[in-house]
Amino acid sequence: MNEDLKSLLREECNFKPSDEVLDMFLNSMTEECVKPASRIIDYGRVNSDVYCLKKGIVRLFHVEDSKEKTFGFALPGTVFLSPLSFYLNAPAFIMAETCKCPVTLLRMDRQTFNSLVDRSGEFARWMLSLATAQICICERKLSIINGSAMERYKAVLENRPEILESVTNRVLASYLDITPQHLCRLKKQIVY
Repeated sequence: MNEDLKSLLREECNFKPSDEVLDMFLNSMTEECVKPASRIIDYGRVNSDVYCLKKGIVRLFHVEDSKEKTFGFALPGTVFLSPLSFYLNAPAFIMAETCKCPVTLLRMDRQTFNSLVDRSGEFARWMLSLATAQICICERKLSIINGSAMERYKAVLENRPEILESVTNRVLASYLDITPQHLCRLKKQIVY
């Protein structure tokens, strides 16, 4: 499984870390199993840990005007954190939560992460490339998943089909910025 995870981690950005750096990263983390619908990063709490998803799917979201807004999903090989908590030691704004299935998660505290950055220039270059790739993915999502609700739904069908069976209709609707009822109407219009 570690070889599969290493392969997925290498696909996350343009910089391809060596086996040694990947082993250093993975061996510095603790593994935990998390139940479905469990909060990993919670709003208003400081959580400066770095996570790597080994198995399952995690949604990333925030609340705006009492409405959940899903802005992304972590799949196996995704590294994620709360930037506010990690960088500023401030309460998190974004939340991370498991979806319909349990997940296997790797966790590392900020102090361990920073020591890896200090110890290895290659690790630091990989993390910079990974952070840049994640910013790029946010922009790409805005350019691909846009237009009418039907166009956004079709874009998810074409570009992110792996999330459809792993998330509830409520979560998918929040990702598409529509109501669950509207999502049901769109699904009825699509002929598979």
